[in-house]
Amino acid sequence: MTPTLETLEEQAEKLKNAVRALASFRRPPQERLDTALSYFLRTFRDPPDGDAAAPYAAVYAAIGNPPVGTTVHVRQEALSPDELEDLSCALIDLCDVIVRRCVEAQRTLAAAAPPQADAPGVPEGPLATLVPARGADR
Repeated sequence: MTPTLETLEEQAEKLKNAVRALASFRRPPQERLDTALSYFLRTFRDPPDGDAAAPYAAVYAAIGNPPVGTTVHVRQEALSPDELEDLSCALIDLCDVIVRRCVEAQRTLAAAAPPQADAPGVPEGPLATLVPARGADR
């Protein structure tokens, strides 16, 4: 099933927050990882398809392939530097794919929308025909 524009926008926002969480160096490393994974896990009810499937699967692979839908707690120290790098890159790639899908959906909707009528206003023409002269009613 193709996600709606609203769903894509929500997914894009959650994934952007996941990437921001990973890059938030004011937080301790474990908190950054926990927050990023929390956003990631709340983004999809079911695994995505198409070009989003590979980065989605790469995130799961980096954290040990837990069953989808289970509570995930990954100790940052338990991940190798390569796994952390894979996780970060996969989240960024996934975010990029979903943002591109969102933009494509917005363009498709805009192209399919009926043209808007001109804004109501004063029709073009000589002003004298629209507004009586002041001296005419005196």
